[in-house]
Amino acid sequence: MKKKPSFVSPLLPAGVLLILLPIFTFMTLERLEKQKEFFTQQLLEKGTALIRTFEAGTRTGMFTMRWGAKRIQAMIFETALQPEVVYMMITSKDGKILAHSNMNKVGLDLKDMPLPENISPDPGRIFYRVKPSEGGEEVFEIYKRFVPVRRGQGMHGHGRMMGMPMMRETLPPEFQDGQEPQDWSEPYLEDERRSSPEPAEHYIFAGLSMKKEKLAKERFLRETLLRAVFFFILGCAGMIALFAFQAYRAARASLTQVQAFSDHVIQNMPSGLVTMDMENRITSVNRAARDILGPALVRPFPEMTDLVKEMETSQKQVNKDISLEIDTGRRVLLDITASPVMAYEGRITGYVFLFRDLTLISELKKQVETNRRLAAIGKLAAGVAHEIRNPLSSIKGFATYFGKRYEKNEDDRETALIMVKEVERINRSITQLLEFAKPLTVEKKEVDIRQMIDHSLKLVHHDLEQKEIRAEVDIATKKILIYSDGDRMNQVLLNLYINAVAALEKGGTLAVGVKDMVQTDWIEIRVKDNGAGIDEESLDQIFDPYFTSRPTGTGLGLSIVHRIIENLGGSIRVESQKGKGACFIINLPVA
Repeated sequence: MKKKPSFVSPLLPAGVLLILLPIFTFMTLERLEKQKEFFTQQLLEKGTALIRTFEAGTRTGMFTMRWGAKRIQAMIFETALQPEVVYMMITSKDGKILAHSNMNKVGLDLKDMPLPENISPDPGRIFYRVKPSEGGEEVFEIYKRFVPVRRGQGMHGHGRMMGMPMMRETLPPEFQDGQEPQDWSEPYLEDERRSSPEPAEHYIFAGLSMKKEKLAKERFLRETLLRAVFFFILGCAGMIALFAFQAYRAARASLTQVQAFSDHVIQNMPSGLVTMDMENRITSVNRAARDILGPALVRPFPEMTDLVKEMETSQKQVNKDISLEIDTGRRVLLDITASPVMAYEGRITGYVFLFRDLTLISELKKQVETNRRLAAIGKLAAGVAHEIRNPLSSIKGFATYFGKRYEKNEDDRETALIMVKEVERINRSITQLLEFAKPLTVEKKEVDIRQMIDHSLKLVHHDLEQKEIRAEVDIATKKILIYSDGDRMNQVLLNLYINAVAALEKGGTLAVGVKDMVQTDWIEIRVKDNGAGIDEESLDQIFDPYFTSRPTGTGLGLSIVHRIIENLGGSIRVESQKGKGACFIINLPVA
């Protein structure tokens, strides 16, 4: 599956996170800290109001009804019954509990009494702390100096109020045990006329429940986090959208430039280009295509639709030479390549045809081939005349000689042998002449390239052993099975091996290699030796008929090789330097 192009870089979301995450984290933490301060201030105000109200009530009770420690204890108990109050207590300076909303704790020592340096005797100073309660929940505790009366304010003049006599305090039944313990509140009731010492130093503590604040804090935390996440996502989306929009504009501008450039290239390319949609309608034609096929091309040629059907069958692009008759009645030969236009997910949206006009090239090739054949025939005729004339002269001379000699003479026998050899040479020349002159036919079929190389080397195995020549084979192709004429290729390779063996000294190397080419469905076969090589002047004539550098050669072997490779649709060339060996390179189609 092809990947869809993206206008947004994968690194963009990470960059947005790196920018926005610290900002929103800081804002969220700052908001939580402010809310924490708000809750603390709210609890502090509640506790302060509670303690000051308690002190005011105590002050009124002590001035009007001479309350003592028991009545103050009862008031603490009653005050602590409020929903948000966990406990209230009054302690001495050294931490002894003098009054508590829980009677069981009166007389005990407060274990976590604040240190002297952490608590001020100034009655105007209020302190707070958060501490765990016995139930495990957190309690917001407020504490300060307990001052039921102002300094220097005794009960003098208050023995009677509004003409009413002083009454002994009446306590609830649960606090009337019949015993009168030492009253810790007496110092506050001393008459001013008695030069009393400094009032006792007592402290009052109030513990407030933090359940509501905790619930409110959790709710606020959830809302804050949700709001932060929402605005964070919104900010990320906004930034990504902004970057995406900028990227889209840049991509659109780039795409416009690419389209303009590609349109310019397509219109000015030397090869013809035609595109067709799925309904076989022409969608675009470049300038070269109009020059080749005519300006009035509105529908595809039948040969083009045939190529489309062939593509649908083979599931790959098709390349072949086709002949078209255009509107002017002129026929053109095209080397055309048809390919499907693929969209995303492998969907075919149309077809493109890329072609070259081979009409002139074909005519030139035919003319060159004709001239070449005529020249070859001329050379062949001269060679045949030369090869036949000399043996015939020898035969004529020896025949005359035999006419003068006796038949059973030993020399006659020698002469007969010479005549036989000359006749064999004439026969060999005529045979190769006929091979070169007759039309060459090839029969392509499936051939295993490994088996073909091995078989051809076996044919010269005896010659290689005689000269101790080492054969090296390197088959580095994935196209093991090729579609070619195996017999003709054996003939080609055998001729190249024979030439290599003739050029090699004893102990030389014959290397045969096969590899894939850049072109699709082509292979390259190399036959290389480290023998005497070929001089530069002979390289251009190496494939000409009757050209040979060997005294016993006929000069037709490489000409026949050249013809076979051409008929198989390939090409052959030679690379060589005198004294450094030769390498014959065959480029061969495999289909």
